[in-house]
Amino acid sequence: MAIKTADILPGEPGYIPKREKTLAKKEALKKARKVDAKRDISIGKIRTGSKGYRIGRSKNTVKGEKKYPVWRYMKKIGELTVRNYGTPAEEAELKFNRLGGVGNFKHLIQDADFQMKWKIREQELLINQDNCFVCGKKLSKTAIPNLYHTKMWQKRAELLEEAEEVPEEVVSGKLTIEKAWEKFNEILESGNRYYMSLEDTALICSSCVKQKGLQY
Repeated sequence: MAIKTADILPGEPGYIPKREKTLAKKEALKKARKVDAKRDISIGKIRTGSKGYRIGRSKNTVKGEKKYPVWRYMKKIGELTVRNYGTPAEEAELKFNRLGGVGNFKHLIQDADFQMKWKIREQELLINQDNCFVCGKKLSKTAIPNLYHTKMWQKRAELLEEAEEVPEEVVSGKLTIEKAWEKFNEILESGNRYYMSLEDTALICSSCVKQKGLQY
């Protein structure tokens, strides 16, 4: 069996040590990854906006899709899914993560003015309302009042539906991820403002509170 000899041996002009070759390969790979990362940021018409928003490294799924985490600084705020990547049939879908509730529970809102406003509203309704809003039973004037947002479920559903349409404006190029994230959260926050306004509220009996699983 013939022994294969290198074209350039150690000590000869042009010889490159193995360690230097390895370092050169690693550097080339690092540069290639940077190029790929920059290419990923400009998927279709999607743009991030400010430097605080970025699209992370992709992962391939068993379905052949590419999934990219979407970050705002150190917090993951959504996920971008690309189907048929690099083909004329390429399709992108963006979803934002909801980081908070729409219409928080009373005990989660540590605001003295709001808590006082809640108590005043309860006392007003104790004077003006005779029956439970849900079941119609007579309300006890001596029992602990239970204030209920009569249209919160409908308001929450409407706002969630409206918020879900925002990512589509990013895919179409109408908004950057930055502006869309701000709009997405503004829509959800409007639900909390509605809740704290105490509009469309009424008293319900303790039996209906248990039945609906409400927490005060």
